[in-house]
Order: sequence, then structure tokens, then C-alpha cells
Amino acid sequence: MKMILEGCHSLLHLNLAFTHITNATIRVLSRCCLMLRSLSLAYCTSFSDKGLQYLTTGKGCHRLNYLDLSGCSQISVDGFRYVAEAYSSLQQIVLDDLPTLTDTCVQVLMSKCHALTAISLLDSPYLSDVTFKTIAEVISLTKIQIEGNNRMTDSSLKALCRRSLKLSEVQMSDCTRMTDASLKSLGSLTKLFVYNLCHVFFLIWSRVTDMGIHYITEGLSAVELRELDLSYCPKLTDLDCMNVLFPPRCSNLTNLSVCFCENLTDNGFECLDSCASLISLDITGCKIHDKGLAALGTNHSMRKLTAAECVFITDNGIKMFCQLCHRLELLDVCHCVCLSDRAIKALSFFCRTIATVRIAGCPKMTDTAVKYLTRVGHFLKELDVSGCPLLTDRTPSFLLCSCTQLRSISMLYCKNISKQAALKLQRRVQHWKYSNDDSPYSLD
Repeated sequence: MKMILEGCHSLLHLNLAFTHITNATIRVLSRCCLMLRSLSLAYCTSFSDKGLQYLTTGKGCHRLNYLDLSGCSQISVDGFRYVAEAYSSLQQIVLDDLPTLTDTCVQVLMSKCHALTAISLLDSPYLSDVTFKTIAEVISLTKIQIEGNNRMTDSSLKALCRRSLKLSEVQMSDCTRMTDASLKSLGSLTKLFVYNLCHVFFLIWSRVTDMGIHYITEGLSAVELRELDLSYCPKLTDLDCMNVLFPPRCSNLTNLSVCFCENLTDNGFECLDSCASLISLDITGCKIHDKGLAALGTNHSMRKLTAAECVFITDNGIKMFCQLCHRLELLDVCHCVCLSDRAIKALSFFCRTIATVRIAGCPKMTDTAVKYLTRVGHFLKELDVSGCPLLTDRTPSFLLCSCTQLRSISMLYCKNISKQAALKLQRRVQHWKYSNDDSPYSLD
């Protein structure tokens, strides 16, 4: 590192994540890298507060605007004080996976870093309202990510939304004390375009009612929303889905995820045809049937559909969907155990621009399914056929002959594909996975 840093004085971006660098490297950084803008020390646990102190005394690194200290649990309050002194112009900081992070650490950081606009605090369980109110008092955020926090209350989000009027991207995951009041605060924002409520389990949603969703979909920024993740929300109903997507609400939504929302039925999915801007949809684990899948096909803007573990859909559903959605680029139907070669036949016939196909864990698929895909081989870039036990050496042969653009292939647990045949593909792709072991999951 000493040789690299002393020879690259104009270095702008440096990622040292997961390395064994010590205080010595940081000392050279502080002396040599005058132009550095982005630095990641994520999960580097061999340096100490002393190394961060070098940053305050050296002439380098003072133009840094992005810093990632995720997983550096050895840093104490003093270390964060040195960071604040060295990087007063810092704009983005990532502090994920820091179980030792306390309110005091954040307070000393905020005492000097008034230019911050984005902060990530995933898996920092000991931060309380004190942290978020401190943040709200001194900086105006555009992006915040919070996960695994059961101390933060509605008052924190209220303070953040009141002061950070340009807040446009919010992720709150596993924040167990969140209620309708939090969603009401978010609904008051005018710039919000990404709202992620993923992994909010029943414990949280016992505190959130239909009114909470209403605050988001009727809020000032509803028309600006581009991405919405409501995965693992067991109380999300068909009516909620209709309220989210019925024009003019969320009329510019491009990405929607409702994974494992067990109360959604075909009626809820039928309303998605009104969301004309929807490009990507993730319905993993939902109880959708062929009727609902056919209704999704009427949304001609859709490019990506992830329907993994949707065990009720059949070949007919895929056919009806593909007949209407000709511009599909990605289809993920992993572990949809009812699907067979007929589904892939329909996909290859109607969706000529398909680039990514994932059919892992579909036990009825044979070499014929892969042969059908060779019809669109000039576009196919990624294929996952792991856990398809009926595939043989013919599959690699078909791919070698026709799929010249293929960049990623996964053939794990394909017991009838020989290693010799699989290795012929390895030289042609960038990402290659293969095994002929027995599948670790059930295919029934």
C-alpha cells in the first residue's frame, strides 16, 4: 500500500474493504493522497483510533466526500472525533454493522460534519432518538438508511422530516417501534422518490394500519415515488394495493416489491395494469394464480418480473403473460415447481429480447427448455438452471452453439450434467457455477 499510495498522488477513489491494513497505511494516506474523494475502510479491523488521528495531522484526504466505516467496531468515540475534525466537508458516510455505535459517537461526528447529505446506519441497534434528533438539528439529509433499530420512535422520523425537506430516499427496515405517525411524517415530504419498508415483519405491522399506507400514497410526494418496497407486510391487502397504484397516486412508480405479502390475491395484481410506468415487479412468495399473472401481462411497460416461489402459477399463466408482455428482459421463476418446458417455449416465442432467465428449482425442466431459449440466444446474458435434475450434457452444448452473449451461467445440483461438459462453458462466461451434487432443497 505504501508503494501504491506514494506513486498515485492523483488517486480519487480507494476501496480497501476487508483488507488487513493497519495504522501505517492510514498514515501514508494522510500524507500522500491530496485529491482523494472516496474511501472505504469497511470491515478493516486492524487499524485503531490512532490511525484516524493521523488524518487530522496530515495534509492529505481533506477533500473526502464519501467514507465507509462499516464493520469497524474497534473505533471508539475518539476515533469518530478525529473523523469529524479531518472531514468537515464530508457528504456521505456509511456506518453499517456497528453494534458498538452509540449516540455519543454520532453526536461528535455531527459536531463538525455539517455538510452531510446521506447517512447509512444499518444494523446499529443501540442508537436512540438522541442520535436522530441530533442529526436533524445540524444537517439536511437527502438519503437515510436505518435497519434493525428498536429504540428509534416516531419522534425521530418526525424531526428528520421536519428539518430535511429535501429527503428523497428513505429505507427503514426492522424498526419495530414505527407506527402510522412515522408514515404520516414521510407523507409530508415533497421530494421522496424511494421508500423502502422491506423486512418489516408482523411485530411492526401490528403498530401500522391501513391509514399508514394511506399517508404515503396520498402524501405530497406520492407522484414522485419511483421505488416502493412493501415486502414481508402480512397486512397488505388487495385494497391497499389498489390505493397505492390507482391514478394519480404513485403514477410514476417504476419499481415495486411485494414479496411474501400473503394477503394479496389475483384481484390485487389485476390493478397493476393501471401503473403505466412500472418497469420492475417482485412478487416472490405471493399467492398469485394464472389469472393474476395474465393480468400483469397487460402492463406493457414491464421489463422485469421476479415471481420466484409462486407455486400456483402454471405453464398457461406464463403463456398468457408472455403473449401480452413482449418486451420482457428478465424472468425469475425459481422454485415454481409446476412449470415445465412449455413455459419456456412461450417465453422464447413471444419475448424475443429476454436477457436473464432464472428457472432454478423447477424440477420438470428438460434440455428442451434450454433449446427453446437458444431462439433468443443472441440476447441471453444470464441463465440459472440450478436444481433442474433432468438436464443433461445437451444443455451446455446448446448454449455453446447459440448463446454468444452469455455472461453468467449457474448449474448447481445438476446431477446429469458432467463436469467435462460444464467446463466447456467456463471459458466462455464471466461467472460460472457448477456442481453435480444432490440438491440441498426439496423439489417436491
